[in-house]
Amino acid sequence: MSTKTIKQRVSTLAVIALTSGIISVVSVPSANATLLAPQINNSAVDTAHPTAALEGALIIATVNSLTGSAAASATTGSNFSRGLINVSDITGGTVAGTTQTATLLSTGALTAVTVTAAGSTDVQHIAAFSVENGTITGAAGLDAINTTRNVGVVVGAQSVAGLVFTPNSGATTMTIRMYNGQESTYGASASVALATATAVPSLGFLNGQITVTIASTSAAGVIAASKSGVYYTVDYDSSTAITADEAAGLGVSNAVSKQYASIRVRDTFGTGLAAGGLLQVSATNGAVVTLDSDTVGTASTAFSTTTSDATGLTVANTTVKPLSTTVTVTYNGVTVGTKTFNFWGEVARVVLSEPFIGKQGVTSGNDAKLNLFDAANNPIYFAYVNGSTASTFTPAAGLVSSSGSDDTVAAHVAPAITNAGVVTQGIVEFACGATTTKQNIQVEYVNNSGSVVKSNSLAVSCAGDAVSYKASYDKAVYTPGEIAKLTTTFFDSKGNVANDVTAVNTAALVISTSGMKGTAIVAPGTTEVTEQGKLSYNYIVDTTEGTFTNQVVASTVNSRASSVNLVPTAAATATLTVKAAGTTVTNAEVLKSIVSLIASINKQIQALQKLILRR
Repeated sequence: MSTKTIKQRVSTLAVIALTSGIISVVSVPSANATLLAPQINNSAVDTAHPTAALEGALIIATVNSLTGSAAASATTGSNFSRGLINVSDITGGTVAGTTQTATLLSTGALTAVTVTAAGSTDVQHIAAFSVENGTITGAAGLDAINTTRNVGVVVGAQSVAGLVFTPNSGATTMTIRMYNGQESTYGASASVALATATAVPSLGFLNGQITVTIASTSAAGVIAASKSGVYYTVDYDSSTAITADEAAGLGVSNAVSKQYASIRVRDTFGTGLAAGGLLQVSATNGAVVTLDSDTVGTASTAFSTTTSDATGLTVANTTVKPLSTTVTVTYNGVTVGTKTFNFWGEVARVVLSEPFIGKQGVTSGNDAKLNLFDAANNPIYFAYVNGSTASTFTPAAGLVSSSGSDDTVAAHVAPAITNAGVVTQGIVEFACGATTTKQNIQVEYVNNSGSVVKSNSLAVSCAGDAVSYKASYDKAVYTPGEIAKLTTTFFDSKGNVANDVTAVNTAALVISTSGMKGTAIVAPGTTEVTEQGKLSYNYIVDTTEGTFTNQVVASTVNSRASSVNLVPTAAATATLTVKAAGTTVTNAEVLKSIVSLIASINKQIQALQKLILRR
């Protein structure tokens, strides 16, 4: 006898037993019903019935029927819902379990599918379905359905069952539950278990639950501005179903370029609208737009009746001039969203600034900052001008140099300042033809249009390595709690401020901290490189008043001085005074005031004597 024949006979016996009152329903502990449903993602469109890998999961058929009829299948894999709007779990995901939610039209029907686990003693051997505010209007693979058609049961090893649930008239919600257990959970034999599960499905373990919201047709399929929008994307993608700006989609780019966005058109349930409505796009200030295409448009407006949700948008600037455009997107007259796209113009100004002090024999480290601006003074990001269609930097002719050989300039990009990973500032490197020299450097930028822009002429200098140093505070007198800045300046063998290329310390500087609260806010490190020949550290001033002298010892510089037969700096000293605001004056200050007062009185006496003599 086949397995199916046995199941059919068991079903018949179960119905007879229930209607005759032979079976009494007994509450059986479900202590052995401990397996949970696998965490299955329902977001994928899938009409196939679950495989063994999905045992115990309550799966929603997420594909809507194209024939107008929902369908369930246990063998062919043709499972369709009708009027299904949205599927998720309570936390906003799409994981199968007891927190599933769905939105269904009042005229729709939801199809759900499951497969029982393998093995006659497995705790997932029986699956019992129940529905509130709805009925089972279609089924495949079930072994029993009760007379009110709100409970259905399947029994067997890896048995597949599909059910179609239709909401009752006037219902606003419908709840579908699936309970699992083994035969012993519901009764002592197969027939008793089947009958008991049909009568009281909740004796099993609740392994799946779908809370279905019943929607009116007026709310579904109608654009909801709160769920729709326009979002920046990094590149063109007509199917990007995003709900936030992509981090690298800055909404800015260089001249003669394209930028992208994704248009989301959804209803109040978050469901994307199908094509059929009028999707319109318009841009201001001469920008051109295209829908569902990566090509550069020919007009500032575009429309489509064949696309709607997750439609790609391309915005372009076809000139070399700076351009800011506001793009407005509407669907059937309802505003989907607006977005501003900024396009830099071609390079109109090149600025060199803040040079380091260079060193002879090297270029790396002999740096000055390089910034680019368009005609509207917008800063231009280097990542957009040094790409595959890069414009070029060249040294300008006629560099002024004291030695006649310091005219090597290399311009390139370095990660100085970044915005979302895009380099916004570059550097130029210059060569030093003599140990100590001064020169002016200049570069020119060649735009893709062929125009050439020269930078300012920037004075740069070169010097030798540090062999001596001095220290000083930024103020002579501090109040307790102030920040005191200690600066150490380094000099080469000719007394010039030393270069910023060779590190002044292989070991951290040793600095005393009298009058301070502990060490520097940022402690001295090793292999530090100076800026304009200086290193500075900040300290918190202590509460003890008085005059304090601190020392700075740079052992690396001292050793270098000795190696070239120079007298090393034993220690550089710096003095400061700590004085609380409103503090009583010192004796010295009192004496000084008395002397000043006596001098003033003497002057007044002398003036009085002269006045008396005149009389």
